[in-house]
Amino acid sequence: MSEAATQLVIRGGEHEHTRGIAGVYRGDFPGGLQLGYETMRLQDIFVAMLKQRCFEVCEFSLANYIVLRAGGQDWLSAIPVFPFRAFRHGGAITRRESTLTDLTQLAGKRVGVEDYSMTAAVWFRGLLQDEYGVDHRSIRWVSRADQRLPIPTQASVELIEGDLEDQLVAGGIDAMLGFTVRDARLPQRERRLRCVLADPAVAEQDYYARTGIFPINHCIVIRADTLAAHPALPGVLYGAYAAAQARALARPGVTLAPWGDAQRERARELFGANPLPYGLTLSNRMIVERLAHYLCEQGFIQAAPRVDDLFAPV
Repeated sequence: MSEAATQLVIRGGEHEHTRGIAGVYRGDFPGGLQLGYETMRLQDIFVAMLKQRCFEVCEFSLANYIVLRAGGQDWLSAIPVFPFRAFRHGGAITRRESTLTDLTQLAGKRVGVEDYSMTAAVWFRGLLQDEYGVDHRSIRWVSRADQRLPIPTQASVELIEGDLEDQLVAGGIDAMLGFTVRDARLPQRERRLRCVLADPAVAEQDYYARTGIFPINHCIVIRADTLAAHPALPGVLYGAYAAAQARALARPGVTLAPWGDAQRERARELFGANPLPYGLTLSNRMIVERLAHYLCEQGFIQAAPRVDDLFAPV
């Protein structure tokens, strides 16, 4: 190249479909654009972005992003790339000896969640309401003292300094929304915790078949000053993510679907070739709108913004 390439490092999670995203893209950049990709713990990315706005481009909580934009904050813009989705039926964890066997039983219980505003928690509370008839206000939520965003006044939340998994094992809470619990690394006979639902995958497959919702958790955001300096960046990033995803799907044995190899054929029946579509498709619009609806119901925002107003054109 005759001119030095623009250097830009994306911070994101370690995903099969973002491998190899680093590279040189010409686009409208003098000398081209040299993309890098740095893997970080996602919660660390979110907190650093919220508190210090320190990344030019990064993976980010979709729920937190909608709350910021609905509140008039425009220091970051998203593109419709959704690198992480997850069902939440299997996220409810309890003790092995607990009498909890159904999510309907969480009404009136003490339930731990790492951060009250995290996208997973918003989806989980919406799931409890829509699918199990459990009002999130009937639950006594227990969470960490250091929250990303202010807790809505309507919520019943107790903030603690201790570890939620320790609290659950000791009986201080009845259940928790858990993802990478330490207990799961123990040999099966030594584990003290289990999912509330005996077979979450069955519930998740039924939910998707009926609703078409594979919950979106994360999006890709660009800081405003970076976008102003490089207006072509949304399209370049979208193309880079789409190309990396296509390469992942072409690798033997890669499906990007949940539930593991045992459910490979069922996942293909439900999702087709690509369970993680990018762009503002009708399905993705519906999912983003549902999340914004839950944010309204749970008191985070007053009104849901238009989907088109949330995402930069690509």
